[in-house]
Amino acid sequence: MNDKFQTIKKLNTDYLKNLVVYSDYNDSLYSISDFSKWKKNLIKRSKTIRKMFKQNELIIGKLYELLEMDLDDEIAQKLFDTLKKCNDNDIHDAGIMIKIINKLINYYEKNNDYEKLIPLYVLGALEEMEFYLRMDNESTIVNPLAKYKNVLALKDKYNQFKNPYARRCFFIIYYNLIGPLADLKKDVRKDFIKYYKEAKEFYNSDIVQSIDKNNPDIADEMHLINEVFITGFSYFINNESLNDKEYFELIYSIIDEEEIDDNQRRLIDLVYSYSKEEIDYQGMIEKLFDIYKSIHKPGFKYERNDNNINDFCEMFDISEMILTLLKKPGVDVNLKYKYVNVIGNNLINYIKTVPYRDYTSYFDDVSADVYKYLLPFYEDFDEKCSLLNSLILRRQPITYIHSIMVKNITILIANELLRDNKGIFKDLIDMGYKKDDDILYYLTNAALYHDIGKCLTVGVINLQNRKLSEDEFNYIKLHPSKSKLLIGDDKDFLKYYDVMIGHHKTYDGNGGYPSDFDNTKSKYKIAIDLITIADTIDAATDVLGRNYASGKSFKKVLDELIELKGTRYNPFLVDFIANNAKLKKELDDLTGKDRVNVYFDVYKTIIYS
Repeated sequence: MNDKFQTIKKLNTDYLKNLVVYSDYNDSLYSISDFSKWKKNLIKRSKTIRKMFKQNELIIGKLYELLEMDLDDEIAQKLFDTLKKCNDNDIHDAGIMIKIINKLINYYEKNNDYEKLIPLYVLGALEEMEFYLRMDNESTIVNPLAKYKNVLALKDKYNQFKNPYARRCFFIIYYNLIGPLADLKKDVRKDFIKYYKEAKEFYNSDIVQSIDKNNPDIADEMHLINEVFITGFSYFINNESLNDKEYFELIYSIIDEEEIDDNQRRLIDLVYSYSKEEIDYQGMIEKLFDIYKSIHKPGFKYERNDNNINDFCEMFDISEMILTLLKKPGVDVNLKYKYVNVIGNNLINYIKTVPYRDYTSYFDDVSADVYKYLLPFYEDFDEKCSLLNSLILRRQPITYIHSIMVKNITILIANELLRDNKGIFKDLIDMGYKKDDDILYYLTNAALYHDIGKCLTVGVINLQNRKLSEDEFNYIKLHPSKSKLLIGDDKDFLKYYDVMIGHHKTYDGNGGYPSDFDNTKSKYKIAIDLITIADTIDAATDVLGRNYASGKSFKKVLDELIELKGTRYNPFLVDFIANNAKLKKELDDLTGKDRVNVYFDVYKTIIYS
């Protein structure tokens, strides 16, 4: 029993403390401009976090042992309190928390302890939404929905729950069904009107009013439900098959109860007219832009306060509607690019002013959305690359640094190959990359963007304070395929897709992932093989960023490449590197003493871009 208490105590103290220390060290890298101080702090950070990683692994190992055992009331309560502490302090580590939540749900379901089960269902659904749904896994929507339905089935017992938070959870659920989940998934969105009516009816029911008539927390939740339901008018821009008449009747009844600003009222009236086909989409675009101009302030940039974030959200929502309508066929081309340039520049300039550590998850998602909305309007490939770099790669420091390193390693090797063995690039030459500069340009972009699918993974996967769980590792293996969600069918980016999807396949095609991609038949195979080797060299020698590993010397990595040549790695490329003394020296320097310079340059780019 004492071992169990000790494990939970360490989870509450050392593990949670380590998460804070990890965050503080990361934040410090964005605030030091002097190179020598920055380098000293980076090295200290790496050593501290590597030690922390080992400590966390011991704690988690003990926790997993505990979760395999039968619980009693005292241990279950302490685990429950730990989860509450995490939630109250906005600490979300889904890979760990979901395991604890599921264990406690199984325990409390046996006793029908709904006071405990309701918060657990709600927190479990939140963690699953954050982890699984952001990975765009459609099947996992079943999990949070099932938990929500378990709670809503208990509405008739509402006034029996003594814990005010347990009662509040009913309205948190309705908020999520009407807002975040509806926004993420059409399957939920088609019922968001039904959920709103249920929420309002339940709020006004005798069972709620008899106990929570004067409860400000419940009133606040209903206010938030009204607010998020109002924002649903943007769905009608896409002409989704929703009951627009019923929706707008409900909206106008809310307006009578809630304080709605003039611009939002104008938007609601405008979208309602559009849904009734009283205004065509070109006229709609012009009227939306008039409202946009009245909202957007010249030089609008990020400030750390709620009003600023709310203003941005309002600007983003209108921008989203305008950009959606601009994609319709028949829109005047000159008008289209006039609006896109203004809206795109304003959104990008604002996002650039947001410090990476502020609202990271939200702005990562917004940046990806802005990128996907703007990409179809860009024709020049260099401008598309600039868009991808500023909105996607630079929002992910770990992935960005790795991509720069892989690019640098790739180009070092490619330059030597072009001098001594240009024929190895025959397939690229046959596709039109005839000049050395053409080949290097292709390889530069292929290396920079090989890992963009990782930018769509949840933040915990980019954290390196502990070993990935089995679920997390399985989902990280989806990142090659996820790159398609960012590049879509863009013809300029599609030429790099084989490298994006194939860089974790083995040379002989018999291993690696994804299993349904045959790299051996790709016309870009030499690029895949080269970037696979560059990827391996950087990952294995990184002692500054990959805190879960001690890091190897370049010589040690080269020995491993030689050992696995012919199966995992291209034998010609491995032998070429092994027999080129100049190249080995350059790679040893780049992955060793010069690595910190690459890190500093990337952080400066992120801070001052």
